[in-house]
Amino acid sequence: MQLGRRSAVLAGVAAIGGVTALQAFNSFTCYDATLGQFLSGWAFFVLIPLIPAFVSLMTANPLRAVGACALFAPWLAFAYYTDCVRPYTGGGASMIYVGVLLWGTPSAILGALVTGPVLRLFRISVVAR
Repeated sequence: MQLGRRSAVLAGVAAIGGVTALQAFNSFTCYDATLGQFLSGWAFFVLIPLIPAFVSLMTANPLRAVGACALFAPWLAFAYYTDCVRPYTGGGASMIYVGVLLWGTPSAILGALVTGPVLRLFRISVVAR
């Protein structure tokens, strides 16, 4: 299957938008954040792990951004579970977003690197139309 470059870039941008929407959900439903707090939290804890996705948009295979987001998003879901769903067990302030940053970044890099070979395995390629 061949996918046009424009469609691949749009898929990558949609994946980045999905991750941003997931972080917005976390910020506004769980933490009652303001828009400024959401943006600063996004810049500190989400932007750095999304760098591989942004870089992938400029490569020959922009679908790598989808892979980067797919392996990063579960860390945001885990942060939501840890801070908002799981009963509080004591012990002070939550440090889960440090884990999102430290474990999500290598996951996103791995997702971006592995997506290319996986897509080739399924005979999916990006062509300039």
